[in-house]
Amino acid sequence: MTTEDPTAAKDLARRVQEDVWNDGDLDAVDDLFAEDFVQHSPWKPSELHGRDEFKEQVRTFHAAFPDLHGTVDDVIAEGDTVANRFTMRATHEGEFMGVEPTGGEVELVGTIFARVEDGKIAERWVVDHVLGFLEDLGTVEEP
Repeated sequence: MTTEDPTAAKDLARRVQEDVWNDGDLDAVDDLFAEDFVQHSPWKPSELHGRDEFKEQVRTFHAAFPDLHGTVDDVIAEGDTVANRFTMRATHEGEFMGVEPTGGEVELVGTIFARVEDGKIAERWVVDHVLGFLEDLGTVEEP
């Protein structure tokens, strides 16, 4: 197990939210993620490989939710792992997962565990509250 600078690891997690997701700065992905980065998540595809696939996921979300904005609610770093809990909110203004724009507000909350290697994110495990998000989209009803 490697030990990364916990302050730098926390900054990575915050920059992903602020620079990439909030600002849509896809160039920042190259600074923040390792070239052979892998992401595991509940979204399709459930595994992303490399920066380009991650950039495409960000583009897809921004096309459907152009006002997407989120916060890092908590962040903890230890060893080579940084974990953060986040909340993102947006307006559904473009097609997403086959759902035409509703103009409604959506909220996505989740937790991400990331492995940091040589100062960049090498791997992430994303645990999103997808059911709540899909309820906001109107694709599923509350159980």
